[in-house]
Amino acid sequence: MDFLSGYILSIVGIILVGVIVDLMLVDGQVKKYVQSIYVLFVIFTIVAPLPSFINNIKHGDFSLETSSIEVDKKYLEIIKNQKNTALSNAIETVFEEDGFVKVVVTIDSAMVDKVYTINKVCIDISDCPKSPSKAVINKTVQKVVTIDEKDIIVYE
Repeated sequence: MDFLSGYILSIVGIILVGVIVDLMLVDGQVKKYVQSIYVLFVIFTIVAPLPSFINNIKHGDFSLETSSIEVDKKYLEIIKNQKNTALSNAIETVFEEDGFVKVVVTIDSAMVDKVYTINKVCIDISDCPKSPSKAVINKTVQKVVTIDEKDIIVYE
């Protein structure tokens, strides 16, 4: 598979170089010579790998290897953290709109089978001058995320 992708990339690269050279040259005799050399170079690029490719097929060495696809766990962790931050900020904004300032929201989540799930939402109202009730907290959190009330933890 690496052979095929490298082969295609080399052909595309040669064509791009040819287009750039063609645009840079002025019409005339020199351009005709450069184009003739370029055509030979393209033909050589296309034909050169074919004999070894055909020999591999004849000897039975040719096989298309499937590349394994792996999930980038670091990327998923970054996405999870960004989602947690965005949801925390959204919940804090809703609290501020309702008149409750200095509410700190922390979200405990996980990526299970590449699916983002929220385990708990922790609400810290210890620094809040005007503390909301548990019912108001549940209602406010439910505006942003769908989660069971038992998974909403309040720290007073």
